Amino acid sequence: MKNEADEIKQQSLEKTLSKMEKIKELSKENFVLLSPIGDKREGYYLNYVRVYDYLELFSTLKSILNISILALEEQQDLTLNIKNKESDVKNVLEFAKNLIPLEEGHFLDQMRELMLSEKEKK
Repeated sequence: MKNEADEIKQQSLEKTLSKMEKIKELSKENFVLLSPIGDKREGYYLNYVRVYDYLELFSTLKSILNISILALEEQQDLTLNIKNKESDVKNVLEFAKNLIPLEEGHFLDQMRELMLSEKEKK
């Protein structure tokens, strides 16, 4: 009887270890949006913000500032020269879209599948 109980515990332990190895593997594959700064400061660098060159980066930053200025409606300065409002909004939305961590979302789906029992999945 004790031998059977030990075998059940061993199988449970092996299953748990297998899940942990799978979690480590999936974590390496999918946690890619943020990477540690790696020095004395705490925090992360944001990876995969897609810009093609400095001009696009600066244009996006300018669009963010323009949209922020326009959001302050009662404080609009008539001397501001914001000509391409629609383009600025589009640039900011495209930038924000690139910040969505799709890889991490995929990881969460895989973790849910791995961690939940069959009853909990239904």
